[in-house]
Amino acid sequence: MAKQYDVLFRLLLIGDSGVGKTCLLCRFTDNEFHSSHISTIGVDFKMKTIEVDGIKVRIQIWDTAGQERYQTITKQYYRRAQGIFLVYDISSERSYQHIMKWVSDVDEVGDALYSLELNIWMLWVPSYSSLE
Repeated sequence: MAKQYDVLFRLLLIGDSGVGKTCLLCRFTDNEFHSSHISTIGVDFKMKTIEVDGIKVRIQIWDTAGQERYQTITKQYYRRAQGIFLVYDISSERSYQHIMKWVSDVDEVGDALYSLELNIWMLWVPSYSSLE
């Protein structure tokens, strides 16, 4: 079977539980919005292929659990990512403050693996959901 894309990008969504990582993932990949909140257990992923200047780009987006008990599992995915979206809820000061903890976790994994920083970009993504 022939490869259906020219380039593969692995992106990671990280942040506290309940900030909207799964909603962002479903909105981008399936153009759907789910109003109910179901916590991700460990990790989940979806893919979408887009075309940029005639190049087929497959985007693998990994949705990680925000609960502390899953952090050992989710840290394993940091090294495979080319980009990380740090998602926080703009209505929660606590989730915003935790972003630096997530950045520190990524840096820590990079230092342990390569004795230098991972060569990935990180983007802060504010989110907000009002279902009322």
